[in-house]
Amino acid sequence: MRVLRLAVRVALLTALAGTPPVAAQEAGLADPVWRPVAGERLMRLPAGYLDRAIDRDFRDSPLAAALEEAGRALTDRSAGLAELQAAVEAASGDERDALRQRFLEEKQAYLQLMGRRHDLERRRLETRRALYGKLLSRLQREDAGAEDPAMVRLAEDRQAAQHRFQASVDKVDAALFARGAAAESRYGAEYRRHAQAVDRLVAAIAGHPMNRAPEVDGRALDRHGLLRHLAAEAEAETALLDQQDLVLAYMAKLVALDAMAMADELAAREPEGGERPEVRDASAAVGFFVDPN
Repeated sequence: MRVLRLAVRVALLTALAGTPPVAAQEAGLADPVWRPVAGERLMRLPAGYLDRAIDRDFRDSPLAAALEEAGRALTDRSAGLAELQAAVEAASGDERDALRQRFLEEKQAYLQLMGRRHDLERRRLETRRALYGKLLSRLQREDAGAEDPAMVRLAEDRQAAQHRFQASVDKVDAALFARGAAAESRYGAEYRRHAQAVDRLVAAIAGHPMNRAPEVDGRALDRHGLLRHLAAEAEAETALLDQQDLVLAYMAKLVALDAMAMADELAAREPEGGERPEVRDASAAVGFFVDPN
């Protein structure tokens, strides 16, 4: 009777194993999201810091927390599978059958959890690709605006005004600090010292690692090239995730086959006398009628 109940449970497991991992919504779990904003703050960051800023924003999101939680759960589940596998190999009899069934159930739960993690990872990659696309579109719009004739004239007028202002400043400096052979005043010395400090600071900013153009395969990338490269990387990661989904589907198929094989094995162990024979020929009961009571 116990074996029969076990076979029924294995048949139920077989039906479950034949289904793909459920999505987060179907499992009744929360729907964690990541909503980065392609705003002015990201647009003004140095190109070398852009990707790190996006990573930092992701780490503070509910989606990152859900991925981390799923990773921990998978680690625990994997350790449990290893322990169960060892227990099955050491057990015998009915205990071994029960452990084998539990092992199949735990493998199915592992696949469900891995499917959940794949869903979250795919959501992260799709959000990244969308963000890179928005940033690139903004850059292209800004470039198009810079090429507009009216914008070009405005920039030229602004630059001319700056030149005129600098020329007037130079004249004032000459009037205040140019003393011919006379000794330089205290104000002139401070002015030159401050100018030297500003030059050093500007040079330090220009040479700062965060202001250097990012490089890929030894080739420097501007902001446009960097965003295209990051979008291509996200596409490649998505392709790898598609392959992992295929691996997961084959693992689920193997669980289903193992469950069916176990059900057949248990059914074959049923004792021959455990079921009543089906009576098809009335002559088999002649002895009940002709023999004296």
